[in-house]
Amino acid sequence: MNSLNTQNKVILPGKLSIECFEQVLTNLKDDPGTLFSCLLVNRCWCRLSVPLLWSHPFEYHGFGELAANIIQVYISCLPVDELQILIDEGLDLPECHPPLFDYPRYLQSFESAHFTGAIMSWLSTKVNTKTFASVLEERDMDISTNTYIVQTILGNLLFSRSKGIKDLDIVHFDEDDDSLIMDITTFDDANRALSRLEKLQFDYSGWSEQGDKSSEIISNLFDFMTQSSHNIQHIYINITNISDQDFDLPQIAISISNLIKSQNNLRDLIMLEFWTPDAAATIFDSLPSQSNSLTYLRLHDLYQDQYLSLLKILPTLKNLETLQLINLHPDIDEPFRFNESSDTIINLKNLHYQEEKSHLDISTLIGPIIRMANLNLRSLSLASVNPDLVEIIRQYCPNLTHLSLTLTTPEIPISVSNLLSTSVFLRHFSIYIYSSEFPFLTTEELLKFSRSFPKSILYFGFYLAINSDILNFFLKECPASFQVLSIYRPETIEENLLKVIINYAKDKKSLRKLLLDSDVDIYSYEGSVTSATIQEARSIIPIIDGTIEHNRPYSGSVMDDLNDRELWDSDLTPLS
Repeated sequence: MNSLNTQNKVILPGKLSIECFEQVLTNLKDDPGTLFSCLLVNRCWCRLSVPLLWSHPFEYHGFGELAANIIQVYISCLPVDELQILIDEGLDLPECHPPLFDYPRYLQSFESAHFTGAIMSWLSTKVNTKTFASVLEERDMDISTNTYIVQTILGNLLFSRSKGIKDLDIVHFDEDDDSLIMDITTFDDANRALSRLEKLQFDYSGWSEQGDKSSEIISNLFDFMTQSSHNIQHIYINITNISDQDFDLPQIAISISNLIKSQNNLRDLIMLEFWTPDAAATIFDSLPSQSNSLTYLRLHDLYQDQYLSLLKILPTLKNLETLQLINLHPDIDEPFRFNESSDTIINLKNLHYQEEKSHLDISTLIGPIIRMANLNLRSLSLASVNPDLVEIIRQYCPNLTHLSLTLTTPEIPISVSNLLSTSVFLRHFSIYIYSSEFPFLTTEELLKFSRSFPKSILYFGFYLAINSDILNFFLKECPASFQVLSIYRPETIEENLLKVIINYAKDKKSLRKLLLDSDVDIYSYEGSVTSATIQEARSIIPIIDGTIEHNRPYSGSVMDDLNDRELWDSDLTPLS
């Protein structure tokens, strides 16, 4: 922007229209610091920046002085009669200046937890604390009562004046807050405000006290949005710590199911818990209604019967590209049986399985999905992989480009080498073994593993108990020219191992990135690595950065923070 300064006067290039400049500023919507600077340039820049700054004010500020200032601005937008209500409740309000803009009009993203936290910050910092405390004592009130009053008045203001809420985030945890979940359906003109909703995140934990109406509010909220919101593209629902004896659970599942069915173009769905088999079945029954639009599905903590129900409907989701499963729970007493038809094909391109526990035999569970996806599968990330599952991957997934395997065995089985030797399109390969033993029983097995790498692999990441001699042997025998090496096991990094990588970078001249599990800072290895070797590595290897979390998938929902996805794929181009 300094390039636009001419003798302290800021001008727009002659051919840059307001519409084009507005689009430029839109790219800064997630950079509030820069946008705030734009406010101070001139009236035009200010007019274009304010709607962007106030489209999601609570995303970055949920507590503290800045959050309190946001609430104060909204307070200044209230009509006189609404201000009087607050005064009648005993709140000694700060002086309100006439607003320069209709700030509530620009709101597009509403985060309930940050909204409530900002109100509490405002009450504790902006309202006269002496008067406020005396009112609490006289009326036997607490801060939650006043928070609720302000929350209701400002909620009515925001929802009635907003041009439309596109991003709604409702978060409530009983262990932190014994009040009821915020009921946004009671806000003025809520049905119109939610008619443009595109992204819904609902995160609730626990209702256990008798007389708690949270379950009713939850069900009513989903029913309300079923009627009002038909353009939601991304849904995240997490409802946990509830009793399966609660009579409202079936109704909540029905309400969620109806919400899914009522959408015109649902793309992403994330569910973290299903409470009962019936609840899962009810929600799964709604998924085929989105078969033309649903491309991403993430499910947590499925039990065997729930997982079996999912397998039966997967073929109906003809545009599903990415499936993430977190923590499957096999039935120990009843063997898993699913006989997919040989001609059943699903269009799945990305499959990711992650678990908190280890050493579960998931080959019988994941095998059916791999066989149904077959030639379509491009990226595969799996935990608890045994040699049998590796063989299934080799037989059915010849077109993989990204593969990440966490093995249950203490050594790398021959089946992994056989898989790699037939994976001619593979670009990214990561392997994890948490054993402290060397992953190769003999030199012959290490040689076979090294030479099995196809030349197509550009990214190699590993969590293995190896030393500099093993790595040096592997890099010399491996036919691939790595552009990225990622070391997930920090205790293996020492002087000689880093020197091996430096020599590899000098010889191959292909290595562009070295990723180390050290919170990004390579200097944290000083002590095991000399500063001279660190400096040499930085002079030879263009980028030295932190590793990607090993349990991150290759592709994910837009509801996830996937900025580090660039580390998976950026700059990975075949060398001539």
